[in-house]
Amino acid sequence: MSSKDFPSTIEEVTSEWLTQVLKDSGDLPEGQITDLQTELIGQGVGILGLLYRVVPQYSTVSTEAPPSVVVKLPVQHEHTRHMTRTFMFYEKEVGFYRDIATSSPLGTPRCFAAAHDPESDDFVLVLEDLTGGEVYSQIDGCPIPQAEYAVKAMAEHHAAFWDSPRFTEDLSWVPRGWDPPMPQGVQQGVADAWPICQEVFGGRISDRIRKVCERFPEVTTELMHYPEAGTTLAHGDFRLDNLFFNNSSLTVIDWQVCVKTRGAYDLAYFLSQSLTVEDRRAHEKSLIDLYQSTLALSGVDYPSNDLMLDYRRAVLFCICYSLQAAGGVELVNDRAVQLVNDMFDRACIAIEDHDADELMP
Repeated sequence: MSSKDFPSTIEEVTSEWLTQVLKDSGDLPEGQITDLQTELIGQGVGILGLLYRVVPQYSTVSTEAPPSVVVKLPVQHEHTRHMTRTFMFYEKEVGFYRDIATSSPLGTPRCFAAAHDPESDDFVLVLEDLTGGEVYSQIDGCPIPQAEYAVKAMAEHHAAFWDSPRFTEDLSWVPRGWDPPMPQGVQQGVADAWPICQEVFGGRISDRIRKVCERFPEVTTELMHYPEAGTTLAHGDFRLDNLFFNNSSLTVIDWQVCVKTRGAYDLAYFLSQSLTVEDRRAHEKSLIDLYQSTLALSGVDYPSNDLMLDYRRAVLFCICYSLQAAGGVELVNDRAVQLVNDMFDRACIAIEDHDADELMP
C-alpha cells in the first residue's frame, strides 16, 4: 500500500478498499466484501486516534476472513493533530506494526494493513478486533493480580530490547526520549496548557505541584535525558486502558508513543496512574521488585539505586500527560474528562509520596 492510496476518514473506508487489504494480507482468498457496517468505539479511552469496528459482509462464506476488524484513523482536532505530528505518534505506530510487533514478547493485535503519509501525517491501521480478552477501567484502577501480570510482561518485553543492537539497525527510526523534537514539544505543550490546567484542576493543585508545573518547561530536556546505556523500547503509554488480559498472555495496543528510554518510565507511568492511590501505596514496592527480578531472569541487571532514581524521575515527568491532555487535546466525552482528572490527581499524589519534586534540576 503506497502512502497516497489509503483512507483518512471512516467515510473513505470502502468495501473495495478493505477487500484489497484482506486479499493482500491473504485473509480473503475468494470473493469480495459487498457491504460494511461501522461503529465508533473506544471514545474516552484513547484520545489520539479514532477507532472503528468494521463488520464486513462477504460475497462468499469464508472461514479465513475476519468477521470484524478495527480500523484506526487520525483525529481531525487541530491541536491534537499538531501534537501527533510533533511527536511522530502516527508514524511511530505504523513503524511499530511494520518492524517490531512480531518480535515483542507482548501480545499485539494482528495487523492487516498499515500506512502513513509523511506529508499530511494521515495514517491508517487495520487491526485484529480483540474480542476475547478481559479489559478493566483505568478510572476504577487495575486489580492487583492483573497489575502483577502486566508488570511481569512489561519486564519481559523490556528485557528483549535492552541495549539492543537493533537500535542502530532496523530500529534506528525509534527516537530516544531526549531526541528533538520530543523535549521541545513537551516543553511547549506544558507551557501552553498550564494556564488552561489552572482553570481545569483549580484548587486541587497544591503549592508543591504548582511549583513543579510552573518550572516544568524550563527543565524538560534535563528530565527526559538519560545515559545511552541501559535503555530499551518503552511503550510510552503503558496504562490500563491499553491492556487486554486473558489466561495466557497480555495484549497491548496503542504503540504510537513508543520510544527508546529507561524501562522505569513505563513502570512508573503504569503504577502511578493505572492503580488507585491506595493500591499503589500498598503494593508498589512488591511490584517494583517483581519488575526487577523478572529482568534478572533474562540476564538484565537494573541496580536498585538506579531503578529507584529512574522511577522517581519518571513519576515526576509523567504529570505532563494529564497537563497536555487537559490543555491541548479534544476530550470527547465525560469519560475522557474523568480519566484526565484522575490521572492528574494520581500523578500529583505519587510525586508527593516519592518527594519526586526534589529531583527537579
